[in-house]
This record gives sequence, structure tokens and C-alpha cells, in this order.
Amino acid sequence: MLKTRGLKNLVQIEDLQDQAQQTLFKHTMNSSPARFGRLLLLLPLLRTISAEKIEQMFFMATFGNTSIDQIICKMYNR
Repeated sequence: MLKTRGLKNLVQIEDLQDQAQQTLFKHTMNSSPARFGRLLLLLPLLRTISAEKIEQMFFMATFGNTSIDQIICKMYNR
């Protein structure tokens, strides 16, 4: 389900979501037809992961304990 708070162009966003879903479907159908359905079932679980946990998983190994917000601010203040 699409979260709409703060989004401006809902039609364009929904179109992009549909395109992404179709691309994922085409990609998974070639190698493992059942995988597409399993991936769709996992999507709601991804929303339960906090932004901080995602930040830790993807950026901590590279940037240490510095938050991604601080890194972005430093990039734009140069």
C-alpha cells in the first residue's frame, strides 16, 4: 500500500511502482517463478525495520558510528 503523506504526484509514483513490480516479475520468472510471490510477501516486513537499523546495516561498515544525516550535511557544506 502506498503511503501518501507528503507525496505530490501520486499517479507518477504509482506508475513507477508498477514498473518496478513488472521488472521484478520478469526478472524472477526466468530463474525461479515462485520467488516473485515470496518477495512480495516480504515487502510489508521491510516497513517494520527502522531507518536507524537500515542505516546501520548499510553504512556502519563504511562510515562507522557517524549518522548518514551528518555525512550528507558535511557533503553539502563543503
